[in-house]
Amino acid sequence: MAKNHTSTQPWVDRWTLVGLALLLLPLLTMAHELLGHAVTCVATGHHPSELGAYYVECPGTQGWSSRVVAMAGTGVDVVLAVLAYLIWRRTIRPLPRLAAWMVFAVKGMVAAGYWMFSGATNLGDWGPGAGGGLGPLPWPWLWRVALFAVGLLAYIGVVRAALRMLGVMLGGGDQAAHVKRQIAMTVYVVGGVSALLVGLFNPHGLVITLTSAVAASFGGTAGLFNVAYSRRSDLPAQPFEIDRQPVVLVLGVLVTAAFAAVLGPTIYLH
Repeated sequence: MAKNHTSTQPWVDRWTLVGLALLLLPLLTMAHELLGHAVTCVATGHHPSELGAYYVECPGTQGWSSRVVAMAGTGVDVVLAVLAYLIWRRTIRPLPRLAAWMVFAVKGMVAAGYWMFSGATNLGDWGPGAGGGLGPLPWPWLWRVALFAVGLLAYIGVVRAALRMLGVMLGGGDQAAHVKRQIAMTVYVVGGVSALLVGLFNPHGLVITLTSAVAASFGGTAGLFNVAYSRRSDLPAQPFEIDRQPVVLVLGVLVTAAFAAVLGPTIYLH
């Protein structure tokens, strides 16, 4: 397939980009739910009763075990974001570097978004009220303000870091700005639409779809808009090229389909 670009300009094939998003985003969601909530549920001596695409039920937990299970998903997100950043710094091949950037940006924004969401609403994994990850605590309003502030600062830091990382990979100029928008908005749209569709398979109705799947995807990664439409960089363009790789697209479709078919309707454990 002919490409309308030169070797000194960044260029990413759109279908390879879609495939990479379809491949990585379900795996990152499973890491949050299964490696985070489900594994911690077992580690605290309990047994998950439901494993869904965007939720895990861990009956019988109370006190500290309930709080640890609630916060474990975000803990995994933070670890993955840090590891992805370290990998990004140590690799130079375009496709692995872009994959590491996606993991960092998505998991970093989602983790910080959880703190902001719980601080603003007193809901979610980190709510400082009764039944929340931090609760019950004295002066819950003070904790909520602090949690929101920490989340906001972390979110701004992740967005700025994601922008700097793309600047290093793509450089500046009109073509780099185009590729930057293409990457950020593909991740946002593919992640949000796939989460909405997979969430519709859950047996608990639209509440889970809206509060978990849609909130974590469309809401949690809203910072990608800042990345996509930030001011154009004056750096020199970089020869960052990713050609069409059908294997990536096929793997992405298969992984997302398996994620929807297996975890979408929920696995019930007895």
